[in-house]
Amino acid sequence: MAQQENPIVFISYSQDSLSFADQVLSFANKLRREGIDAILDQYEEAPSEGWPRWMENSINRADYVIVIGSKGYYDKIYGNVELGKGRGVKWEGNLIYQKLYMSDTMNNKYIPVVFDESDLEYIPIPLQGSTYYNISNENGYDRLYWRLRGINTKEKPPLGKLRPLPEKERKNLFITSMIDIEAWNKAVWRGAGFVLGYMPLPALLLPFVNEKYAIKIFEDWIKIIGRDDKKEDIRIALVEGDVPGETSGYYVVVGNNIDEAMKRAEKGGFSADETMILNVSRIIRANPRDNFQSFNYFKDAYHQYGEYMLMPAVLNEKTGEIKPLPQYGIHKKQLVYRHISDITENDQDAILLQKNKPFSLYKPK
Repeated sequence: MAQQENPIVFISYSQDSLSFADQVLSFANKLRREGIDAILDQYEEAPSEGWPRWMENSINRADYVIVIGSKGYYDKIYGNVELGKGRGVKWEGNLIYQKLYMSDTMNNKYIPVVFDESDLEYIPIPLQGSTYYNISNENGYDRLYWRLRGINTKEKPPLGKLRPLPEKERKNLFITSMIDIEAWNKAVWRGAGFVLGYMPLPALLLPFVNEKYAIKIFEDWIKIIGRDDKKEDIRIALVEGDVPGETSGYYVVVGNNIDEAMKRAEKGGFSADETMILNVSRIIRANPRDNFQSFNYFKDAYHQYGEYMLMPAVLNEKTGEIKPLPQYGIHKKQLVYRHISDITENDQDAILLQKNKPFSLYKPK
């Protein structure tokens, strides 16, 4: 990161109260006193281009955008306030979300900041994986200040020589995956859907935006395991339970059956005691709009039949229409239902506890 003498910083916040607004103003004033060109609405009386365009222009020309997490900011961003309230925050939030979306979620510009550790839960979800700064103390403020200046105060020690491997210890890494990462990235997965009553068996849909790559994913699976996943090589898990900071819903996990992966490793000459499995999975948080009615109907039907069809579908994001592709369906029996509270660190679904990781290392028991 190049050093910057006078970086331009836009501050996005919610005027939760007069005292909170004063706290934000004091923060901006301190930045300006120390050479940071802070942009704040409290410095403006009536921008000639109007407030909406002023906000957009300010975000565009800023080197960094500081998002101050607070309950008021969070509620306004997620529509938990009356219509007509918090329009400025809603507008800024939408601009920030859109720019993150267009940058493929790569974030070097938007920095979450809190005035108190208790406000961490109010950092907008797309920024919760970013480095945050609690500026209630000098250390937190100083770390933020030097980041804005483009100066890394953490120095790496010189790189030494690698330790020799212990002669008696031997570990193997067996890589296996039912997930073609490139195809899944291009397909753009959008959750889960359920079909009941129109087919002999209940169907679990995996909706994708890009039909070409949705078909490729399932065609590749069919080439490997056939249209009947007799060995349950594909593992599907539906993980229920509330998660702090997340809307009510459930996780869908698509990955490998570790037991079958271990059998393939042993056939390849890998010992179970000396093998780590690199399990590549895809996860998504689904948020039902029907109070879990379809989810529960499907769950009951699956427990009744003991089998189901897994198939791709195409989602039209403009209309919301979902088109199933039954010609690429795969017959399955195993479907894992579990609660997130049952997941531990040494667990195949521990990826849900780690967040933002496309794979996990799993030591077979």
